[in-house]
Amino acid sequence: MLLEIKNLSVSFDNDEGELLSAVKDVSLSLDRGEILGLVGESGCGKSVTAMSIVRLLPSPPAKYVGGKILFDGEDTLSMPLPQLRKLRGKRIGVIFQDPMNSLSPLHRIGEQLVEMVLLHTEMSKAAARDLALEWLEKVGIPDPAIRAKAYPHELSGGMQQRVMIAMGLMLEPDLIIADEPTTALDVTIQAQILRLMKRLHRINSGVLLITHDMGVVSQMATKIAVMYAGEVVETAENVSDFFANPKHPYSRALLQSIPSALTRGKRLPVIPGNVPPIGSFKDGCRFADRCAFSRDECFKSNIPLKSLGNENSVRCLFN
Repeated sequence: MLLEIKNLSVSFDNDEGELLSAVKDVSLSLDRGEILGLVGESGCGKSVTAMSIVRLLPSPPAKYVGGKILFDGEDTLSMPLPQLRKLRGKRIGVIFQDPMNSLSPLHRIGEQLVEMVLLHTEMSKAAARDLALEWLEKVGIPDPAIRAKAYPHELSGGMQQRVMIAMGLMLEPDLIIADEPTTALDVTIQAQILRLMKRLHRINSGVLLITHDMGVVSQMATKIAVMYAGEVVETAENVSDFFANPKHPYSRALLQSIPSALTRGKRLPVIPGNVPPIGSFKDGCRFADRCAFSRDECFKSNIPLKSLGNENSVRCLFN
């Protein structure tokens, strides 16, 4: 197995010294050739889970309070930092959600791409520069030789995102963590990037795809996991089966809120309320106060993730 997340729990220190739970007992797996779609509303713990794989959460305030994350059998949570740094970029590529927080404002785009190649490979500087220009062209940046000389602030938001995608994919890593990778892109470029990611996953990479776009999930993912309020509430090994018959009420509510040809001209259902902030999670089903099917027993005790066979599971009393 390429990636195994086992009972991961992450908390954050607040100003009063209290530990606030952000992610609790999350278990996920991903093998080579698979694309795992990780979905859920903002604040459900998707990015916290993904950034924990390469320990990119600021610590403090983040604290890993339980679990293991095995990459090719080695635990990245206990791995010495120099060893982990060798994995970042080369064997584990990360496409961040906000490129302006990840690209250096002091260095030109081409310099940043070349530096990453030189850091992780034995390439010459000339070969690294050629590879950087090749990938800028692959992600749809026009006149790559000219754009490579630009600073991040001189590029549009969409172009910045494409640079981040090139940086995450250019060394063809074993694991690609893509956090909302195509949000800032137009439809044409989005399709181009998704084709690139699909090609890489077919040549023995695994992809962890975090997105709010269920259309992208249905197009890209080979399996799916749904998170709510820091917990996994449903997993499905077959994406088509998930879209045809989601098991958890939250999963069904998410799918019902997606526009389609059948809902054209109709008001879409809305999930009432909001995801509770970290530190305010209660006993029982965390979705119960927003669920149309909840009963008294849903609020009383914690509900385990129940296996439905293979990699299918659900966290609900009535499934």
